[in-house]
Amino acid sequence: MDSNSLVVDHDKLPSQADVEFYREHGYYVSQKIVPEELIDTALHGLTRHCSGDRDFDLPIGTGFSDWQPGDPEAFRNIEFLALRNIQIRSLALFPTIGAIAARLAGTDEIRLWEDQLIWKEPALPDDNDAVIGWHTDRAHWMTCTSDEMLTAWIPLHDFSEDMGPLLVIDGSHRWAGADTMRGFKSKELDDLALPIGDDEIADRTRVLALEKGQVSFHHCRTIHGSRPNLTDRPRVALAVHMQDAENRYVPNVDEHGHRQAHINDLLCRKDAEGNPDYADPDIFPVLWSENGEAAS
Repeated sequence: MDSNSLVVDHDKLPSQADVEFYREHGYYVSQKIVPEELIDTALHGLTRHCSGDRDFDLPIGTGFSDWQPGDPEAFRNIEFLALRNIQIRSLALFPTIGAIAARLAGTDEIRLWEDQLIWKEPALPDDNDAVIGWHTDRAHWMTCTSDEMLTAWIPLHDFSEDMGPLLVIDGSHRWAGADTMRGFKSKELDDLALPIGDDEIADRTRVLALEKGQVSFHHCRTIHGSRPNLTDRPRVALAVHMQDAENRYVPNVDEHGHRQAHINDLLCRKDAEGNPDYADPDIFPVLWSENGEAAS
């Protein structure tokens, strides 16, 4: 990474009004903050990864989404790229993204939680296979103590409205029931299964069309999804999930009494009590902190 990219541009950080908007609405869209060359380098890294090149190996090889050549092309979901590919890592750990996340979350440190590359090929309007259903990230992170985790959504090119960009439901991070919404693999966006009318859902749905270099951020309890890509070119974005300084591991038991685990629990070191250490710098590097430390 160019050393200049490690410098946070404070003029591009959210204002107090922006922070208040995020806390009320559950999302925030930045100005252009990511250098174009950093995105182009990440795209090169993605091409390398999809052809089989690896810069680093994970200690486990299964249990997470990892598109491989020969898998269906229409929808690619690749997790933990930043831990395996140096060019994607440089984008995921771009310090200005971490600094913005820290200001929005009200924390003095932001660490990586995980990352996820979402690739959608062109599709027809009625192609439900290209839909990402309504869900919240928090529903998948129940071993985390924090309710202030958040996600940066980084388009790797301009995202027009017809490309199926991220949809968020304004203010939904305040709704009861958002913690358990696991509809990522659902192919239906019309049934939200919450005590709110369809008309109000439509009124609250925001389409986050972005230009290359912009980044959107959403709260871990914000309900979101996306529709098919109706253009003639792929739609590619990197989701960087982040944790605040206070986040720690907490045991989680489902309704059947079974102890739940996140894939991160198998990747990271253990603390003195034998529990997953969500501050393990090898798996959860620091994007930004007040003392100036950041991953490279």
